[in-house]
Amino acid sequence: MRATGEHYSGRGWSDVTSRYRDDLVDRVRESNDILSVVSEYVQLKKVGGRYVGLCPFHSERTPSFTVSPDKQLFYCFGCHVGGNVFTFIMKIEGLTFREAVRRLGERAGIDVSASAETPVEREARERRERTYRLNELAMKYYRKVLLRSQAAAAARQYLAQRGVGAEAQEMFSIGYAPPGWNALIKAMGRSGVPPHLLVEAGLAAVDEAGPRERHYDRFRNRVTFPIVNVYGRVVGFGGRALDDSMPKYLNSPESPVFSKRTNLYGLNLAADRIRLDGAAVLVEGYLDVVAAHEAGLGNVVATLGTALTAEQARLISRYAHRVVMCYDADSAGSAATGRGVGITSGVGLEVAVAMLPEGHDPDSLVRNQGGDALRDAIETAVPYARYRIERILSATDMSSLQSRLAAVEAVVEVVADVAGEVERAEYVRELAGRLGVDPSALTADVRKAARRASVVRSGGRGAPRLSAQPEALAAPSDPVWGSKAYLEVERALIRLAAVSSANRSRILEELGPDGFRVEANRVLFDMMSRCDREARSVSHAELVDECPEQIRDYAAELLSTGGTFDTDMDDLEETIMTWRHFSIQHRLGEIEPQVQQAEAAGDHERIRALMDEQKRLAEAVRGKRTLY
Repeated sequence: MRATGEHYSGRGWSDVTSRYRDDLVDRVRESNDILSVVSEYVQLKKVGGRYVGLCPFHSERTPSFTVSPDKQLFYCFGCHVGGNVFTFIMKIEGLTFREAVRRLGERAGIDVSASAETPVEREARERRERTYRLNELAMKYYRKVLLRSQAAAAARQYLAQRGVGAEAQEMFSIGYAPPGWNALIKAMGRSGVPPHLLVEAGLAAVDEAGPRERHYDRFRNRVTFPIVNVYGRVVGFGGRALDDSMPKYLNSPESPVFSKRTNLYGLNLAADRIRLDGAAVLVEGYLDVVAAHEAGLGNVVATLGTALTAEQARLISRYAHRVVMCYDADSAGSAATGRGVGITSGVGLEVAVAMLPEGHDPDSLVRNQGGDALRDAIETAVPYARYRIERILSATDMSSLQSRLAAVEAVVEVVADVAGEVERAEYVRELAGRLGVDPSALTADVRKAARRASVVRSGGRGAPRLSAQPEALAAPSDPVWGSKAYLEVERALIRLAAVSSANRSRILEELGPDGFRVEANRVLFDMMSRCDREARSVSHAELVDECPEQIRDYAAELLSTGGTFDTDMDDLEETIMTWRHFSIQHRLGEIEPQVQQAEAAGDHERIRALMDEQKRLAEAVRGKRTLY
């Protein structure tokens, strides 16, 4: 039976299929078994006549997502999203219906005519395909330079010193971008590729500082690591500098085919092994991935020079139910592990942490102690609580009473976060012996910390409630910043900031240090950010305790699970988008009096600039969906 229009953004079936023949749509649908398609994104388990798994469209720990092969339909009992194979691919890939037909047609080897495209769709598709082709050509060029050019001698020596052999270089298509200003531009030019297309693809950039516009290669004197998506298409590059150039590692910019937030290095090679093992190993760097694969560990992938994102975590969850964090054994690696655990567990992944020897990363461990050492570390990965405890104890001077008391205080908070009472008791028994403290006293401290954290999480039964409106809580007088809807966005951002340091970094990136308009929210965010800078893990209860007295009640209420913000709190990017929308509205309110001032002064250039800005902002407001 044909799906109803409700699965296609409210449009009827006849509307969305009008550009395609019905028989063609039917053939594409019938050639793409929904179980096979969904299994490329979701781990499914057969239960009776259905298949179940964790929903890819919302965060959950208990599977509520189902696929019915006999009906060729899917449905999630948690978020109530459902439909046929077209619906699924549209939602998971963010495609229009026509794009979904083309995607599934290509998958099934069916020729779907491009005549059904709108001019805008055709232009976007052509840009994507052009970028893919240029990236492929660039990869071959960099590879050829590494193998044959005298200028690449230092690059070959560097790879040899890092133990990256010819087989690994070939497997990952590692290359070298020569040091010249425009070597790639010249090479591409000989094939008829103009510089502006290389800029569009992120392979070149424009120097606007000189008297005339000049183009230059983005990657120069760098070992290049092609970033390949799961479909085998080159979407971008990472480049490691061979001199003092900063940054040491440089990634391609955002392009029609590349986003750092949604890709993982090495996934094209690791996907099958990850599916087979049911687990992915997450490392930090390109060479960590290369070394692991050389050592026979084929399920290893890496982020792209940034903190792990929710999008990357969801990408892993398509292939595995478990992830092992295998970051560098230093303070930065520990902080990154903490951020990563929060994000991966938030999308329903089981998380463990590999404990590497101090001072090592996966690459150095393989080079110095062999692949078996890395394999052992991964196979003996421990729960995050255990990892935190061992990090604390390794830094404790057991001969110093003060150091041991500080360690007790730190491990109490860790054990209090453990859900099971039996597991807590085991930790208490072990730690009491290792720290030389009374088990009953340690148990009492853990229970106290657990109760305090529970109060904050529950928002009830003893949770302090906001009884007054001190000055720090006063709403701004501005009509936009002071609106109820905007104030709820700020509250939502604080709750999201409290989830993980990765969230805080993203919020700081977007809002800046002074983005919060309510003083209390700004104070809370500053406190959390300071803990990040100090690499200090702080519970919600501790944060409340450390708050200035005049906002302590407010903080306890805000950091509880209660509150009035009833949208999807896991969607950080959507909340930021809504904040951006209000920011644009505020700016629009500022422009009109500035136009009047410019008119009074006869500043026509200023008037034109303001009117252009007003037009752009108004278009942005119309084009953005908000949460309210």
